[in-house]
Amino acid sequence: MDRGTHTTATALIEAVRERTAAARVAEAAAFVAVGDWAAAHTSDEVVGDPITSLGEWDSEALAGDQFLELGGPGAPVVAEFCIGEVAAARGCSFDAARRLVGDAVELRWRLPRVHARVAAGEVDVWRGRRIAQTTRSLTFEGAGFVDRHIAYVAGRATGPEVDRLVAEAAARFDPETTEAERHAADGDRYLSIDLGEVGYADPLTGTLRGTVNVHGSLDLADALDLERSIAHVARQLGELGCDPNLDIRRSMALGEIARRCDGVTTLEYDVEQPPTRARREVVLFVHLDQAAITGTLNGIGPGIDACTGMTGIDLARLDTPGLPRGAVTVEQVQSWCGSPDTRVTVKPIIDLNHHDAVNGYNPPNRTADHVRARWPRCVFPYCTRSSRTADLDHCARYDENGPPGQTSTRNLFPLCRRHHRMKTHPERRTGKRWTYRPTNPTRNEPPNAVIWTSPMGLRYLVDRDGTRPWPEDPGPG
Repeated sequence: MDRGTHTTATALIEAVRERTAAARVAEAAAFVAVGDWAAAHTSDEVVGDPITSLGEWDSEALAGDQFLELGGPGAPVVAEFCIGEVAAARGCSFDAARRLVGDAVELRWRLPRVHARVAAGEVDVWRGRRIAQTTRSLTFEGAGFVDRHIAYVAGRATGPEVDRLVAEAAARFDPETTEAERHAADGDRYLSIDLGEVGYADPLTGTLRGTVNVHGSLDLADALDLERSIAHVARQLGELGCDPNLDIRRSMALGEIARRCDGVTTLEYDVEQPPTRARREVVLFVHLDQAAITGTLNGIGPGIDACTGMTGIDLARLDTPGLPRGAVTVEQVQSWCGSPDTRVTVKPIIDLNHHDAVNGYNPPNRTADHVRARWPRCVFPYCTRSSRTADLDHCARYDENGPPGQTSTRNLFPLCRRHHRMKTHPERRTGKRWTYRPTNPTRNEPPNAVIWTSPMGLRYLVDRDGTRPWPEDPGPG
């Protein structure tokens, strides 16, 4: 490497260092600003969190802006709707913003030494948040113990080291709870089936695999029984000539066990008295046009996939509660439909450009399916919740004495329950609420989108491609 090249390389790596340091300072400043925003929306009022957990709603939580307990004991409660402004400003979901605000509250009020080092840029924000997430269950004194012992090494403490210190604080300052948890250790058992998204074999190429992940923690005896059953059925599958890969046969065995009846799998039963299998149910919301249904274009020749240029439609999309969301291959759908143990419901939605309107407040199923097909997600800025579980909101308020046809595919939009409340009820501090309207192409606004205005007057445009900040309203024009 000659001198000139060395000088250039040095300048480049210096630029990396400078920009990394600047990014850390900016991230710390933004985190402190989030804490300041939360502090402006706190209350000394001691209340319970009306939202028992994300996605589980108490009926009393439908009454408007509520105070939430986001930090541990000793931290103030924070107005729920103020989190919406943070979510929109950062371009993230409400749940992510809620976690961010909760971490800021925990550090600011219960871990002040760690918070000071984060604010000074001496400890990365992610490290400070990692500590805050472990201390919420501690008493106020326990959190102070962790703060005193971890602050000076917070920039290099590992996760296990933090966990051990938190466990020690719990044992020191809340021994009764610690002992009770020790005796209830078997309550940590769980089994999770990730039905959020269909998996991909290769994220870079997008190759579909049509699978989901299963993980959990079982009682040892239960785990041994399950292992014996899986090994037994996987061996039977191999003897029947199934895939030679043992891992694949084991995953298939679990499905066979799930469909067994009276403790007998479908692979081992008396021919005279076969058991009844639990039927698998698949609901497909398939977006089709006439060419996809008939296999022809204008009734003349084979239909062409506009994306691939190939004949035919090779993919279907699953989009219904309780099932993975995403695309699956036609071959996989055919394997489901060809099984006598599968009940398949296909709901075609034809020509989404056609609009439907009905009289009355509640939309019929065809209208609801149409709206949710047009908007796969809640239309609130940056929200990622599926429209299949969302409320359908009348953008223009429904008037019982108004004209017919107010319930239409033009006036209905999916809003998850939280954001529906934020649109309906005002924020505590400002007395204002979130509002939105469809875009108007005559005002040089993109078609098929909505524009939201926050209580602070900030605007965001939401379309099927996502959310982006939008300029201030120029007024009538």
